[in-house]
Amino acid sequence: MDRNDCLVFVTSFLMLVWLYQFWELWQSKGGKIEPAKKLRQMRARTPHDCPYCRQKHTSRCERVVRERELPRPWSEVKNQRGRKKQIVSEGHACRNRDCAYRGIRNENLHALIGYGSHGKCERIQDFYCQACGKKVTSRWETPMYQLKTASKHVAQVLTALAEGVDLSAGVRVFGHGEGTMRCWLARAGEHGERLHERYFRDLWLGHVQLDELVVQIRGKGRDLWLWVALEAESKLMPVLQLGPRTQEAAHGVVHSLAAMLAPGCVPAFTSDGLNHYFYSLTAHFGEWQETEEGKMRWLVSPQLVYAQLKKIRVWRRLVGTEQRVLCGTKEMLRERLHGCGLRATIQTAFVERVNLTLRQSVAGLARRTWSTAAAPVELEVHLMWYRAYYHFSRPHESLRLAYTNTNAKGEEVVRYRNRTPAMAAGLTRRRFTVKELLLLPLPAAA
Repeated sequence: MDRNDCLVFVTSFLMLVWLYQFWELWQSKGGKIEPAKKLRQMRARTPHDCPYCRQKHTSRCERVVRERELPRPWSEVKNQRGRKKQIVSEGHACRNRDCAYRGIRNENLHALIGYGSHGKCERIQDFYCQACGKKVTSRWETPMYQLKTASKHVAQVLTALAEGVDLSAGVRVFGHGEGTMRCWLARAGEHGERLHERYFRDLWLGHVQLDELVVQIRGKGRDLWLWVALEAESKLMPVLQLGPRTQEAAHGVVHSLAAMLAPGCVPAFTSDGLNHYFYSLTAHFGEWQETEEGKMRWLVSPQLVYAQLKKIRVWRRLVGTEQRVLCGTKEMLRERLHGCGLRATIQTAFVERVNLTLRQSVAGLARRTWSTAAAPVELEVHLMWYRAYYHFSRPHESLRLAYTNTNAKGEEVVRYRNRTPAMAAGLTRRRFTVKELLLLPLPAAA
């Protein structure tokens, strides 16, 4: 027996001894893992601990609404003679800064009328402001502004990018340059962010599940985390944040979520065993009260319900779980979940399933692939566009509604109506096509 054979024999023997000891330990405990030790009492935080609440300026999730006095409707100012208006101008506005009707998108107020069209690939409607005499195109404040490619081709490319196609593969499939497709994706990402800010306001959410997944960036030591907040009933993703796995990042997630909620809305939260969520939730859901000594004291909202599902793993294998209720009681959690039509169990299955959807739909999030993002900004833009596509264009299988219909033979058959998360949450009444999303004019963030 040579030296190599002896080394293999000794290694195998030691491995068998270690496995035998581990098996004895497992049998001595009855095949069960002892529950974790009781944690120390965690202390609730206040808004002073959140760096975003301490900022004096308004964050990106809280847009400043500048109210101004609306001018007199142009239909009352203009001469009533002449041909009636036939081109629909709802949603479009004059871009002249000196015009009194600048930024007004209501066609009953502004002075826009149809003014022909232009374009070689497709017809692009033009408008003329009768108040100031300036011309504006219907593609102003859209991702398609000053693009020569047909909108249906751009929509096909962006749909493929939102369904998991890599940029390099898209170059071979569609024949467009990589720089061109990156430009389209960047415009669509900014447009998706404005769309998110427009619709995600005053939300009423019942049960929100929180989780995070690791993201690989090209280069060593550049791994980030994608923070995901999912509403279990409507499958809305109000928050997708890319950043480190720190307490400050957790404050940013909860701060953005709290800014979208309606006044008085306090959802029920569940997450994994990460304690950063507890400190962030207690710092944002509560109120200041004055004590008898005249001091201000932060009191956590009694409506806040937060539970954790901690997974116990042995050598990367799940062997058990532990449930904790850190805010509220189990009875309160059971009532809140039953009110949402869910089972009264502490779980994060919905957000973990969405994590798989994200990895399959965004090429930069896939595991063991060459499609990793070169920079966090590039991946963040892709995520913003995918979030708009997910909410308004992509139907969700678990959200479809069943209804009965009569066929040609007079028999009643069951049909299903597809719905998007935005439709399930009541934000929209219909499903938008990608082309409609790209041609929807939205003002830039203030």
